[in-house]
Amino acid sequence: MNVSSTELKQARPSPVPVAPKRGLGPVRILLLAIWCGLAAGALEVVIVVIRKSFLDLNRLYWMPRQFLWLTPIADLVLFSVLGVMLALVAAFGGQRGRWLAARLLCGLALLPVFWAAFPRIYGPAGFVFALGAGVQAAVIVERGGDWFRRMVWWSTPVFLLVPILAAAGTLASERLAAWRESSRPAPDGGRPNVLFVVLDTVAAGHLGLYGYNRPTSPTLSALAERGIRFSRAIAPSSWTLPSHASFFTGCWPHELSAGWLTPLDGSKRTLAEFLGQRGYATAGFVANTWYCGADTGLGRGFSTYRDYIFPDLAAFKWAVLVDRPVEGLRALDHDIRQRFGLDFLRPIARYVWWRFNSGERKDAAQVNAEFLDWLAQRTGPPRPFFAFLNYYDAHYPYELPPGNVHRYGIRPRNPREVELIQNWRAVEKRNVEPREVEFVRDSYDDCVAALDEELGRLVDDLDRRGQLENTWIIVLSDHGESFGEHPGDFGHGTTLYQTELHVPLVVVPPRGTGTRKLVSETVGLRDLPATIVDILGWGSDSPFPGRSLVGLWDSRKGGSGEVSPALAEVVPTDPVEPDLAKAMAARAAWSSLTRNGWVYLRREGSSFDELYNLDADPGELSNLVADPREHARLEEMRALMNQLTGGPLSRDRFQP
Repeated sequence: MNVSSTELKQARPSPVPVAPKRGLGPVRILLLAIWCGLAAGALEVVIVVIRKSFLDLNRLYWMPRQFLWLTPIADLVLFSVLGVMLALVAAFGGQRGRWLAARLLCGLALLPVFWAAFPRIYGPAGFVFALGAGVQAAVIVERGGDWFRRMVWWSTPVFLLVPILAAAGTLASERLAAWRESSRPAPDGGRPNVLFVVLDTVAAGHLGLYGYNRPTSPTLSALAERGIRFSRAIAPSSWTLPSHASFFTGCWPHELSAGWLTPLDGSKRTLAEFLGQRGYATAGFVANTWYCGADTGLGRGFSTYRDYIFPDLAAFKWAVLVDRPVEGLRALDHDIRQRFGLDFLRPIARYVWWRFNSGERKDAAQVNAEFLDWLAQRTGPPRPFFAFLNYYDAHYPYELPPGNVHRYGIRPRNPREVELIQNWRAVEKRNVEPREVEFVRDSYDDCVAALDEELGRLVDDLDRRGQLENTWIIVLSDHGESFGEHPGDFGHGTTLYQTELHVPLVVVPPRGTGTRKLVSETVGLRDLPATIVDILGWGSDSPFPGRSLVGLWDSRKGGSGEVSPALAEVVPTDPVEPDLAKAMAARAAWSSLTRNGWVYLRREGSSFDELYNLDADPGELSNLVADPREHARLEEMRALMNQLTGGPLSRDRFQP
């Protein structure tokens, strides 16, 4: 029997209507949010590590070691809270609410991954891109079915392992360092402790001890009365990392990898490594987390190294989903005043910003507390210690810690003065009036005086504990600070004039030795490792370059013999310039040589060099390069600089 096509069509069963997709329900939204937090946190950590290791021009993390597990935990908490909020939207918003909740969740889950991979992209642009990608991802999630559930099921343990293994690894490395230290035999002969204190950014020219017209340093003056004061100590560089790297290795900056964007590598032995291997307990407590944190390489050799702190909400800051918006508030604070005049919103923006950034500034009192707690908690057989303290209180922004007194300046009275103090580095100096420079200088002096007072509290506490009987205290600075003494020269890391290089150096022997002296010779702080090893009786075994300074105060060591030339180097660079390739390409190396009351400066790539007589011209205002009477001296200084540096210091000889 023949059946027509029309009859066949009529005989086919009609398709069963399928209900339209209703989106993800509240419970699935919440569960998806928790999974997104785990995934985003783990992927963010992996991306940051890969980027910093292989792709980024900037190899410094500027993050604590704990970010490996703090970031996933922060993302998990954030997305859990977000999941609760979006679950409510899905529950009470109907079909549109479920549609919106799924897309917002997927977009925000992709945002930290995108921001971590492309940290210099404009923040709102990244948000728009992630939101667009999230719309497409939400469709896949809604239609995923069994395969998506299986993927979530198998991936969740992997994402959980990232913070667990990271936290376990951090704890294990600390325990291993402590075990290695305790397993080494203590040094023989009752060798003394060494307390190495760096007053970050404290210029000798702003200390009463060095003739300043304000009594900013009574503690240092008292310490100098009990020990050795160097009248002209020259820092190896005019900024933190290369100076500290030189303190610990005895090498010139151009011999080291430490730079604006690169850490100190393991090719040079450090003082902490040397002393630790000989049975010393080694510990570092630093406040300058940018350029003294563990990621800079300065922590190598220290069994204990404390840098970042996490008060208030600071632990959440290491998740990029928190950091980018919070840092945006800093710029918004400026825009509120400059563009919109909505000053009433500024306290709100600052309050939120501070809740997440309260750990950014560790003051001297906190550094002291960390060190003293470490001393009190030491266990096992007694062994001498080498402790490194880095204070950051005199570094900009020049704000006194709470409870301190303004001795020389005044509290900011208006938004302009607040801007000068809090954002001095970025303030356009061409628009700053002389009275404003004076206001900032006064604020700096306040910070220096407050820091000196905290140093005094530490010394008093050590005295009460009986630690001064067998401890050498070495107090110095890594660089100074400029306030326009030369046209356009403000801050540090910009030039090599004495305002940025002349730093304090006071060496205090254990109580009862009776050693007191003023050393007038110019010395370079690159000689400190050789000096400390000599103090401890291992001078003949010292692996460090340079000459010991002990002979300058101890006649048994050869009297005031010849010292190493005081060479200093810097490549001025703005490390936060958005275009890092441009910032690095524009570099030009400076070098300075200070010797016998004279200083010679040279900037590579420029025919202009400088020669100053510091005794007659301490402000370096009269360049004597063209003076025919100083031609022989000029050629001598040039030849010595070439000898020390091995030729002109092109920027390629410094690590990028």
